[in-house]
Amino acid sequence: MELLDLGGNELNGSIPSSFGNLSSLEWLNLGWNELSRSIPSSLGNLSSLERLDLEQNELSGSIPASLGDLSNLYWVNLGGNELSGSIPASLGNLSQLEELYFDWNELSGSIPASLGDLSRLRILALSNNELSGGMPSSLGNLSSLEWLALSNNELSGSIPTSFGNLSSVERIDLDWNELSGSIPASLGDLSQLVILDLRGNELSGSIPASLGNISQLVDLSLYYNELSGSIPSALGNLSNLSWLGLSGNNLSGSIPASLGELPNLRGFSIRRNQLSGCIPPGLRAALTDNAGLSFCP
Repeated sequence: MELLDLGGNELNGSIPSSFGNLSSLEWLNLGWNELSRSIPSSLGNLSSLERLDLEQNELSGSIPASLGDLSNLYWVNLGGNELSGSIPASLGNLSQLEELYFDWNELSGSIPASLGDLSRLRILALSNNELSGGMPSSLGNLSSLEWLALSNNELSGSIPTSFGNLSSVERIDLDWNELSGSIPASLGDLSQLVILDLRGNELSGSIPASLGNISQLVDLSLYYNELSGSIPSALGNLSNLSWLGLSGNNLSGSIPASLGELPNLRGFSIRRNQLSGCIPPGLRAALTDNAGLSFCP
């Protein structure tokens, strides 16, 4: 492999545009330095490049659209910089891409629908930016996706029902956005899902009973939304569930007895709701607050 590894030094200044002349280069690692200024568009000339690591620098400016010409790229990490502007739609041409990390930047604008064309993508990490607008339904085409990380942005609109087609996904982080509408019942089809984090949004409606079908689920975080209705007794089917966060909603009715039979539940939060009745005794060890309710006899 043709490798240029300058990572983890104290390099500063800009990335030389002449690096774009290294036509045989397969891996460029400049991560964990103090590099600043913009990413040269000439890097789009690296026709053999398979891996691009520029994370944890002080790079600014926009992501060059020319990176969409890197037809052999399977890994790109631009995380932990000061990049701004929109995500280029041209990145949807990266047919070999498996992992994309653009988290911890200042990216804005909408998520390009073209990212839904990345059929080999396993990780899409866009958290901690300033992205806005709706999440494109085309992301539901990512059948190889294992982790969808969109936390801490300004995303709005509803969660696409097409996300129920993410057959390989193990983790979905959509927390701390401005998402509204109901939780799609189609998420109950995600048989590999381990973590579903939807906290800190404006989601409304009831909790779908279909979530009780996600047999691998360990963490279900729904707190600080506007969810209403009762807690589905079907959540008592989640035998692997360790954390259930429901605080800060408008949930009403009683706590289902089935939740008291969850063998692995270690944390259960219910404060700031409108629940009534009593708490199943089996929840005594897991409960983080009693919301003014007493335990059932």
